[in-house]
Amino acid sequence: MGFLRKYWSDLGVLVAVGVGLYLMLQWSTIPAIERLLWLSFIAILVHQYEEYRWPGYFAGLFNGLIFKSSHPERYPLNPQSAMIINLVIAYVFYLVPLLFPTVVWLGLAPILMGFFQFIWHGIFANLKAKTFYNPGLFAVILFHIPIGVWYIRHIISTGMVTTSDWIIGTGYFIVAVYILIVKGNMWLKDENSRYTFTRQQLGPYAHKS
Repeated sequence: MGFLRKYWSDLGVLVAVGVGLYLMLQWSTIPAIERLLWLSFIAILVHQYEEYRWPGYFAGLFNGLIFKSSHPERYPLNPQSAMIINLVIAYVFYLVPLLFPTVVWLGLAPILMGFFQFIWHGIFANLKAKTFYNPGLFAVILFHIPIGVWYIRHIISTGMVTTSDWIIGTGYFIVAVYILIVKGNMWLKDENSRYTFTRQQLGPYAHKS
């Protein structure tokens, strides 16, 4: 568990590279909707690597700046809770739609989460930090948004999406954000956690610890 806790985001990038090679080799044989869902899966893995490994100081921003924690190295987010939340998001929320690619609302929800990431990273966090960048924003701009636009254009142009898909997909996205991100961080917080972020993961907010 200690190895996974330390290297889960690095392993995620290896998975992303593997999926990318698979797509390159099998692109013409994979249905378009599945190609887009695989690309969306790659996007979240790259996003998580950017947040927790390089430049990797999302934890410091989240704990030290957003929550003004007196223990930003472990509260409210800590390496254990970050690992659990992010693995569930990537390997359940983003990956399950590939098992049912024609169930549009199931794939639409992660796409909407990708757009939501721009609101969080591109607007909210930057306004709080008074910056133009924070870890996760490059993945949003280079992956989530273009892939999301591509996905939505595809399901509309092919007539795959229905009004019910939009309603259910939006509702599922909102519930997922609330449970996995909002409540997940609250359920797993531990001010006395023995798991602490590294100085790199705290970044410019390390001095607040």
